[in-house]
Amino acid sequence: MIMKLYFLRHAEAIDEADDAARRLTRRGEKEAREVGRFVKRAGIEFDAVYSSPLVRAKQTAEIVSEICGTGELEIADALLNETSQAQFDGWLKGLPEAKHVLLVGHAPTLADRVRQLLGIAAPEAFKLPKGGLACLETENRRTAALKFAVTPKLLGVQAD
Repeated sequence: MIMKLYFLRHAEAIDEADDAARRLTRRGEKEAREVGRFVKRAGIEFDAVYSSPLVRAKQTAEIVSEICGTGELEIADALLNETSQAQFDGWLKGLPEAKHVLLVGHAPTLADRVRQLLGIAAPEAFKLPKGGLACLETENRRTAALKFAVTPKLLGVQAD
């Protein structure tokens, strides 16, 4: 079955000593809303939504899910930066069959996961800014093709 994986880096968050508790800024909330609107306009319906347990990622996932009308958000430690590539690969292979899966996480590992699936070694060859969304299509969950990537700037979110 062909699966589309949507890698979304959390939107802009406040700087705070407690990294796990960092919340989205107003701009971050706007970035997440614009991504949600883009997804809805594109007619994408997520079968599953997974987020890192950190507050900023959960907020981003919740905003996008609310706009798109998708189901329940599931927390996945596999989307934390501390997770190894092998752990992520095992988690990804174990996901239930689905056509459209949203994965919300963090830099730098989210872009690393995208590059790994695309077979790109150079870190500078693909980056995912805050609020950036990349869609990959895979049949085997080991390799993928990039279908599109968008950033908040491309979606019209202006710097404050």
